[in-house]
Amino acid sequence: MGVLFFKAIPRPAIWGHTKVRDFFGYDDFPEGIGQSWSFSAQDGEGLSTVCINGGFKGKTLKELWEKHQELFGHPGEEFPVIISLVGPEDDLSIQVHPDDEHAQKIGYKRGKNEAWFFIESDPGASIVYGQKTKNKEELQEMINQDKWDDIYKKYPVADGDFVYLPAGCLHAMGKGNVVYEIQQSTDVTYRFYDYHRKDKDGNERELHLKQAIDCLSFDKDIDKNDVHPVVKVHENMKETIFISNDSFTVSQLLVIGKCQYKCDNYQLATVVKGSGKVDEYDVKVGDNFLIPTNTSIELDGQMMIMMTTKNFYGEAL
Repeated sequence: MGVLFFKAIPRPAIWGHTKVRDFFGYDDFPEGIGQSWSFSAQDGEGLSTVCINGGFKGKTLKELWEKHQELFGHPGEEFPVIISLVGPEDDLSIQVHPDDEHAQKIGYKRGKNEAWFFIESDPGASIVYGQKTKNKEELQEMINQDKWDDIYKKYPVADGDFVYLPAGCLHAMGKGNVVYEIQQSTDVTYRFYDYHRKDKDGNERELHLKQAIDCLSFDKDIDKNDVHPVVKVHENMKETIFISNDSFTVSQLLVIGKCQYKCDNYQLATVVKGSGKVDEYDVKVGDNFLIPTNTSIELDGQMMIMMTTKNFYGEAL
């Protein structure tokens, strides 16, 4: 069973312009695109990525997940993630995602944990990650006094950083970053603060303050980024498993020549640096392909590939 390639879906954003198009070679993307979905099986017209090769050409990822579990090996489960490539040319709004408890109250089965791998970061680039208040009362007092800058924490980021964002953690990606983003497939985000920015009509974007505050965690360690990568060295390839929990497993292949790769689980793979070959296919930055379960592939070239999967039965590695 060979690899299957998928066409990225452009996602417009007020903080986007041409960075995603230019960095990943998506020449057919218009201006104003802030991110692309590499893999999505969301409901709705145009929200599920489409296969572009082989016997499944023209089928959506959602169709394949529902009708061809021989590719994945996870029958009875929902597709677990949305994989994005993000290139903000302005700071994103500060946001928070619901955990399982809050998500179930509004009709979703699970909340949304997220993670970021920084492919490229400009000098001085940063993120919002966590908040300083002790409880809702103190938080509300700071909001009432318009002391937003005293609420959130900012951290510098650099090429190769990996950040885990559990549900309930206040966060925002800053401009000057190119990011491989993994999020659970519950597509719910609450906007906490948007720097009082106004649109062309002079209006500020809607905030979801009540929902955001209800979801916000006051755990002082939520921004600890307790990530312990595991490195495996193979012939002409280094494999790094950044994180593996009951939400997703994220890893990286650094290919420096001809090598073999096999995993007993499916992998959603995206080339984020360099170029080479995957089996008989030429690949480059921005290419997205599914490695079906129990499939061995041959890699060659000089490239970095990011991969995401869901562990069997939600077990950590």
